[in-house]
Amino acid sequence: MNTKVLVDSRWAGNTGIGRLYQEVMDRKPPHVIDLHVKSDMRLGSLYTPFMLGKSIRLSDADVFYSPSFMPPIFANAPFVITIHDLMHLFYYSPLHKIYYQQVIARLAKKAKKIITVSHHSKQQLTELLGINEQIITVVYNGVDDRFAQNDDITILERPYLLYIGNRRKNKNIPAMLQAFARAKIDKEIIFALSGDPDLFLTQEAERLGIAERIKFLGFIHEDSLPQLYKGALATLYVSLMEGFGLPLLESMASGTPVLTSNVSSLPEIAGTAALCVDPLNIQEMATGIEELVNNNPLRNHYIEEGKQRARSFQWEHTAIQTWKTILS
Repeated sequence: MNTKVLVDSRWAGNTGIGRLYQEVMDRKPPHVIDLHVKSDMRLGSLYTPFMLGKSIRLSDADVFYSPSFMPPIFANAPFVITIHDLMHLFYYSPLHKIYYQQVIARLAKKAKKIITVSHHSKQQLTELLGINEQIITVVYNGVDDRFAQNDDITILERPYLLYIGNRRKNKNIPAMLQAFARAKIDKEIIFALSGDPDLFLTQEAERLGIAERIKFLGFIHEDSLPQLYKGALATLYVSLMEGFGLPLLESMASGTPVLTSNVSSLPEIAGTAALCVDPLNIQEMATGIEELVNNNPLRNHYIEEGKQRARSFQWEHTAIQTWKTILS
């Protein structure tokens, strides 16, 4: 018997959520008929729950699924949503926090199931939003096979450490710059960051005396990521908070050691395969950089552990568990 699933496909695109959406939809069970929300409403619109509720009522779907946190209102069909993290409560505006607590949280409690991407996020959902843990299912993200299979490397003008991600406050980039400046490593080594230069980070690099050792890589196409990771001495991803932390696994799968944080979901995802440090302790971060760059036995240990750890995160498993949750 076929099952009609209405999907909020507006999340498709070159983002972490877009990747999750594509991997799940590429593995849709044969008996599932996918219908799609038809709307030009921007993803973060406050009116999204009303639009989604209307879309569900106008469809004959058996269930609604979204790869992200926006739930519908007045839905006449069960719904399943994915809440990746609770960044809105900590790193967005006061209005975002109020909206998340008073609207998103209340509607989310009516979900048939909520998927989240780590046990850390599940704990936050229950403790901070009061959502019943019985409706929350943890489904880890996966890492694409091309990272492990790639043999090409990116060669920049100098050896480099790498950061891949956005510039939000939780990413802790200023602290990573300070740690990089303090680390006792070869001064030929540069710190390469995804994205274009911005005034704040440029001024911070100048203040620290490392302006000539910072390189902004601009927009990085997804096809270029494997060789960029593989060419790096190490990946720095010492965030203050993450729901999952996909760059950890992408770097590990590429055979590049990782310096990450010992808080939020990051030690859960890294296991013992990355060097975890206190993201608020600049000296500890600097020492971690020194260890991964200068200590070859330790570096090789994390390379091998990382490859093994990354192999346990498969998109195939993510998709199977996601569809099982949607259709249960």
